[in-house]
Amino acid sequence: MKFGDKVRYVREKSALTTEQLAKLLNVSQSYISHVENNRRQFGRDKIVSLAKVLNIPVEFFFREDIETLDTFRTIDKLQNAEKTSDYLGVVDYAVKADISPAELQQAIEFIRCIRHKINATLI
Repeated sequence: MKFGDKVRYVREKSALTTEQLAKLLNVSQSYISHVENNRRQFGRDKIVSLAKVLNIPVEFFFREDIETLDTFRTIDKLQNAEKTSDYLGVVDYAVKADISPAELQQAIEFIRCIRHKINATLI
């Protein structure tokens, strides 16, 4: 699915007309029409605005292997389940290593502190 097709898909899924979407993005209706017909492309700022306005992850517009929001959400759920599985694996490892809940909490706080310091130095 091309970018313009995705724009049309999410607009229709949101029950918006091209005029309504144009007004939300502060562009002309003809510009929306050109984008949906793959004759023009939104700039990065408009893509971000579109995602925010329609409450859609920005990644949906950039992934070529995704054609519908349902597919995107299914993949997202699977990835989150994988993250949860990793998390549970770490907890299981902590239990097997005989780490107490208090020690685990201290480790988490330490990691948060280090992450905060790293982020502060990057800014």
